[in-house]
Amino acid sequence: MTPLKTLLSILSLFVVLGVIAVIYPDEGISIGDKTLRYPKLTDIFEKADSTADSKAGNEIDPEAVIQQMMEETRRKEFAAFSDSLQFYEDFFESGRTRFDLPDNDPTWFDRFFLHMQLAALDSTVVHIVHYGDSQLEEDRISATIREDLQSEFGGAGPGMMPPIMTVPSQTTSHSNSGDLKRYILFGPKDEEATHGRYGPLAQFADLSGSAAITIKKRKERKDKFAHVGGYSTIKVLAGKRGNLKLKLMYEQTTYEQAPVPADADSATIAAAAAKPPKKIVKNVEAAAPVVDKMNKLNVYTWKLPDTTSTARIYLSGNAEIYAISADGAYGVAVDNVAMRGSSGTIFHRIDNELLAESYKAMNARLIIMEYGGNLVPGTTSGNIEWTKKIITRQIQAIQKANPDADILFIGPADMAKQVDGQWKTYPALALTIKTLRQVALDNGLAYWDMHRVMGGNGAMMKWVKKEPALGFTDHIHFTRRGAAYMGDLFCNALRMHYDFFKFRERHNITDEKLKEIRKFAASAKNDSTKTEAKPAVKKAAKAKANNAAKANTTKSGTAQTGKAKAPEGKK
Repeated sequence: MTPLKTLLSILSLFVVLGVIAVIYPDEGISIGDKTLRYPKLTDIFEKADSTADSKAGNEIDPEAVIQQMMEETRRKEFAAFSDSLQFYEDFFESGRTRFDLPDNDPTWFDRFFLHMQLAALDSTVVHIVHYGDSQLEEDRISATIREDLQSEFGGAGPGMMPPIMTVPSQTTSHSNSGDLKRYILFGPKDEEATHGRYGPLAQFADLSGSAAITIKKRKERKDKFAHVGGYSTIKVLAGKRGNLKLKLMYEQTTYEQAPVPADADSATIAAAAAKPPKKIVKNVEAAAPVVDKMNKLNVYTWKLPDTTSTARIYLSGNAEIYAISADGAYGVAVDNVAMRGSSGTIFHRIDNELLAESYKAMNARLIIMEYGGNLVPGTTSGNIEWTKKIITRQIQAIQKANPDADILFIGPADMAKQVDGQWKTYPALALTIKTLRQVALDNGLAYWDMHRVMGGNGAMMKWVKKEPALGFTDHIHFTRRGAAYMGDLFCNALRMHYDFFKFRERHNITDEKLKEIRKFAASAKNDSTKTEAKPAVKKAAKAKANNAAKANTTKSGTAQTGKAKAPEGKK
């Protein structure tokens, strides 16, 4: 059959069906006890037209359809985000190594992370000043944090160091000679100055004549702390009073290939090329430093054309030297500021304007205050209010000097003393931690609880007994291995927040959108809870009904088994 004939046949069929629909009786045709009916054309077309009407009898609004589709897409997107969000928030709420944050805000670190990211783009160095007590001596804990962050964000060098260092660092060899006298704010009274010009390290060296300061990366630690060398930016922070002349010498390393005679054959050339280049190390004098003059501070900066891991600064004249720093060209620097015996109650005594200028000169964006261990032995319920006031005063002094920096407080670790021949956690440790956490959060600081991180009371005894030991036998200080482990735990906790920051950045999740996702997740959780509860509610209701039925049956004296029997005369 040709296509035309097929088309005509189909049209003929439709015509016949249409004619039948027109002439077919409305009441149908009865055949025995059955009635055959045929739909009217009006019924067919009215049904078709009804699909174009909404429940209100109006045509569907295209914008409403689009809005419904967008809402469905949004719900699917939020459902996917809420699963990832739950992973982070489980840690933020209950992880043992979590941070306690003001208003429980997991975005608290965002400003700091932005500064870290911009450092590489702007070729700047962001400093993290890590203050603490003797737990930080030898660059412990700080060195691990530094290495982790420099691996992530770039950077090199040990950061700020005092002009005179009395306790050796495990990462950097530091020596000085000449006419320098040290003054510190956290030691005996006879080592204090007659003024408050201590600078960012709570100490300074008074120069009266000539001196030299040498810093050098410890080669024996090169595998563990790969980034602590490679200095390319060196600074000296000095007072405005007096006069100061500076010169910088540094080791420059070059490599030279052995010369090959012009008439050498190909075999000789190939052999010469296969030999490793000769390493040549020589001392080079850097160009004069750039001097940035502030109200109370002069900042001398050298930007080296090469990187070095050995530098010597020659000083002459009369001046107060507050700090030297050795950093990379950009990235992050972590300054280890250990104060043996200190409780961190000295910041309000440092000249605040000088402190502010020092933080600005070093681009300090995060201040870590790790204190509390030296407060514990003397803390009682009777003097706890003094502790609150004195720690609050220190925080406010730093905030005044550097309002653009974030401040993180790290509380004391577990620490024990002998009682009747048994090592037991200090009784006042819990009260001290509770107070420091409260003061930190009340002043907008984050708080990291080393005691909780370690495992709570009795943890130090376990750390001391580990092989190799993580704690010293004094049951207060960490070993180098224990300090490194604590630094790793800190970095892992910080990395959770950075991953959370990157997750939101990747998906363009603003603070407002984050609130909406949380609201959606909470609503979905409530719906899920209700859904799960329904079967239990129904089961309980059914059980209650059965019990009531049994009670009624018992009262009437009729035994009831299986289904209830219908009354007589009814089915």
